[in-house]
Amino acid sequence: MLLGVAAAAVLAVAGLALAKSFTLKVAKNVHVTNAAAAMFAVRPVNTHEAVAVGPSGFAVYTFQGETTHHIICKKTSSMATNCWGFWPPVSPSGSGPVSKPSGIRGTLGTFKNHGVTQLTLNGQPLYYFTPDLKAHNKHQANGDELKTFGSIWHIVKASGGQSASGSGTSTGQSTSSTTPYPPSY
Repeated sequence: MLLGVAAAAVLAVAGLALAKSFTLKVAKNVHVTNAAAAMFAVRPVNTHEAVAVGPSGFAVYTFQGETTHHIICKKTSSMATNCWGFWPPVSPSGSGPVSKPSGIRGTLGTFKNHGVTQLTLNGQPLYYFTPDLKAHNKHQANGDELKTFGSIWHIVKASGGQSASGSGTSTGQSTSSTTPYPPSY
């Protein structure tokens, strides 16, 4: 009997280890380029902001007007219309809890989009911007206010870049962490 309880406990701990958690973080002082202003100005409009980043340290974006019930950014087989080729979804690995610091306002969740589990913030799917993911662009978030695929992209801003403990997760525990931007590898 005792051996059975011990075996169940070991399996439960192993299951938790396999169910990786996914934490959005706050990165301070990110060089954010307002892409819309950059197209029409002699010099791009740049700011330094506290923004939400994924576990690897890359900025995350929402797509104006998009919700889990009204998907605008779609995965297609055509390069010309494949939004995911430029804006890959923020996808938690594993089935563990998702969490964020209180500096990122709203409720996290997930949903299935084209067979992929995608992270949401207040019901809006979250995405990365491919140029941000390239090594030579790690110091910047270049997709803010960019109009593509029929709407406008917005970087997820954080309040002050300070992370405080407390509530602010949809599942799992709140995490207090501030990640340097860009991430160091």
